[in-house]
Amino acid sequence: MITTRRLKDSELLVDWSHLTQITPEKTASGLMHHPNLERLQSAWEQLKDLFETHQAGFFHAPDDEELSALTDSLSMAETLLQEKEWKDVLILGIGGSSLGPKCLLQALKLERKNDLCFHFMENPDPDLWNDTIHRLNPQNTLVIGISKSGGTFESIALLQCAMEWIGESRWSSQIVLLTDPTQGDLRALANNLSLRSLPIHPSIGGRYSIFSPVGLFLGALGGIPMNYFMNGAHAARKEWLESTPDKNPWMQSASHLIAHASTRPNHVFFPYSSRLRLLGDWFVQLWAESLGKEGKGFTPIAALGATDQHSLLQLLVEGPDHFVTFFLSLEKHSEDVKIPQIPHPALARLGSFQLLGGHTLGHLLATEHQSISKVFINQKRPSVQLKLDHLNAHTLGALMFHLCSWTAFTGILWEVDPFNQPGVEEGKVYIREMLSDKNQS
Repeated sequence: MITTRRLKDSELLVDWSHLTQITPEKTASGLMHHPNLERLQSAWEQLKDLFETHQAGFFHAPDDEELSALTDSLSMAETLLQEKEWKDVLILGIGGSSLGPKCLLQALKLERKNDLCFHFMENPDPDLWNDTIHRLNPQNTLVIGISKSGGTFESIALLQCAMEWIGESRWSSQIVLLTDPTQGDLRALANNLSLRSLPIHPSIGGRYSIFSPVGLFLGALGGIPMNYFMNGAHAARKEWLESTPDKNPWMQSASHLIAHASTRPNHVFFPYSSRLRLLGDWFVQLWAESLGKEGKGFTPIAALGATDQHSLLQLLVEGPDHFVTFFLSLEKHSEDVKIPQIPHPALARLGSFQLLGGHTLGHLLATEHQSISKVFINQKRPSVQLKLDHLNAHTLGALMFHLCSWTAFTGILWEVDPFNQPGVEEGKVYIREMLSDKNQS
């Protein structure tokens, strides 16, 4: 059985051999260690039906302008950058409205063509709000309000504060709203006040919205070549459409993960790249909110290599055998740094100094990853290895698209809806009731 595959168009290697070598217990659903290809094909056909009927629009977004609004996103970003010399961008969003673009801007900061400073306000915390605006000038700050539904309480509250802060005379020139094209309070606000706006297609949920203006507009505003990002997503989509379940690494590994779910429900996303640190935060929401329902789900944990070798590693290799770790390594760095061999008598007999001198930081990071992977194998702790040749807009677009599709497929295979969040919606009802009661009193 194939357990390693290089996805050429995305320059990504997926190795799930260290997941298959450890036999899980039989699950309540009866899904066993070896994937049932007929079941995988059935789940894939079911998922494709959702894609075709635009109930899950992210999958076709790389090839459908109506879904992505790519051209409008790039055009508005260009217009804004030409209109004024902005210094700061204040983004008011939460969950999928902030985690994706935060990850994008950090991961691709070396490709950015401007030095705009982005400030993400996700939490309606008065201390955070006051600390942030005291460092900004309302005259040269662009305000971006994001809410797919148009009624996210945290984002709307922060937007109201921002509108007062910049002053009514600047609303039309300094506010951009990203929301549903026809519904919700944010859309009504944009229409009533003639504010600039971009549509988030109704079929693209918040945690999948990196392939909508949420990611595309903010990335372009940061000077990132978002056409290349979407080209990478297109290549990944092609892989999904052309590969069969017996050769698709994501389908195969999804089956194994579900088989391990009863005994290993915790998943650690462990990139060995500081540029990809926030990809872990983005993945946590994607994995948890998509799959955690009906008594099922995984607990995702974001980590960073090599940093968290000094915090989580001991637990993962010698603690309870309740974890599957997703390692993500970056094979090539944009510019490596040589560790100097310092010719000083005081260092001559210091072994660690002598050992490291002459290597590079990139080689040290890769060696740490390879060594820890061996520890996992020796301790019989399951893992999935993702290896990215190098990081740029194209490869990140492909990787994020694969992770979205992997999540969606895992949900369908596990017989849960990967596109809703009923538990979150219930909480919103209570918030609205409590706020209404206070206003009435």
